[in-house]
Amino acid sequence: MNKPDSTKTPDLISEYYLRELSPVELNELQELLRSDPDARLQFVAHGRDEWLLHHIHHLQTQKIISFNPRKTRKRKIQAIAAAVAIVATLGTVLFSKSATISEMIASKPSATALARVSDYFVYEGQAISVVNDGHVRKLNAASKIRVGDRLVIPPGCQLSFQYLEENTEISLAGGSRVYITDNDGAKWIRLEQGRLMADVDKQAEEKPMRLVTRDAEVIVLGTTFELLAEKITRLSVSSGAVRFNSKNSEQSVVVNSGCLVDSSDGPLASVPYRMVHLVSTATKSLNAPVEPQMIAVDPVRNYNGLLSFDLKDVQGKILEAKLRMRVLGRELDIGGAGDLRLYRVQPGKNGNGQRVEVSIFSGGAGRNKDLVMDLDPSLLECGENEFLLTLDKGRNDFWICSAKGPVPPMLELKVVEE
Repeated sequence: MNKPDSTKTPDLISEYYLRELSPVELNELQELLRSDPDARLQFVAHGRDEWLLHHIHHLQTQKIISFNPRKTRKRKIQAIAAAVAIVATLGTVLFSKSATISEMIASKPSATALARVSDYFVYEGQAISVVNDGHVRKLNAASKIRVGDRLVIPPGCQLSFQYLEENTEISLAGGSRVYITDNDGAKWIRLEQGRLMADVDKQAEEKPMRLVTRDAEVIVLGTTFELLAEKITRLSVSSGAVRFNSKNSEQSVVVNSGCLVDSSDGPLASVPYRMVHLVSTATKSLNAPVEPQMIAVDPVRNYNGLLSFDLKDVQGKILEAKLRMRVLGRELDIGGAGDLRLYRVQPGKNGNGQRVEVSIFSGGAGRNKDLVMDLDPSLLECGENEFLLTLDKGRNDFWICSAKGPVPPMLELKVVEE
């Protein structure tokens, strides 16, 4: 039997922990693990880091990260492990180091640096955690991003990093999880969940930048784009051109500036889109003292916010909707934190009557930072839309810029023609 192509090892091993492999891919990975000792070690190392990434908050005295565990189907690891004794190996190698968990967290990273942090924000009590080769660390504004880093960006936090010796910058929204590495000089990022914005400098044609999700691959030579990985993968290109490969349909398409594509069922097609930005037509603080430039949201004092937007002039199908609000704070406030809920309510009734929840934000947002809530576009209506903003009890209140303030609430819509 011919030895499998070892150049596929990083992709297959990474993909195994990201999604269900097809029977053909599973057999190919099994052959790699049978024949290649380095692949076996890499497989175990990935398994250890995946375990740490999803259990680190149980291993420390203080909670570093907060996110819902990835929902995956149960895998029969024995399908691969039977051939290479991975079941036994994982049990011994995973914790074969003499180092304690505390030492692993305190250890200094040794992997090659790929990029530096260019912008960074975490709310008080939160941290951006990184797992790499069995070691755990917390990022700060002076940190480097290294080969093999797995990052978790808690909701409300923000991270941007710039690759060394070039102008390629990657920005990650709160709630994102990514794996970053390098394949013989070619950049490689796996977006497991969340939203990624990229401004990519010109890359060598033989070494394009690659970004993968559960069901798609993006190949980049130099452009500006946004990549969303949730139930489907959606690529929106602002400048340049990007190749988008669907793993499910095995189709491929080049996406030019001003166009988008997603991995939903059906023929793969690049379609034009436009961004619509709607400023709130009116805002109000319910039950709160009148402060024209602020919306107060505080469950203890029963303060809620009311926001209105008029969508009557929006033509086309709304694919994505985001509510962007500027957090102000009062006096010594550093921001707000908690479970912030947004309901669509009947206009003109001050938030009374039927409520339909359209979004929830769980996390923190700092003073003078933007808080962004993703809305379900199917719950928006043509014409006037009124929203009630509430906060669950138990965390810090929010003070948000009103329609009369310097940075009013804004509804950002991604629209295509129907």
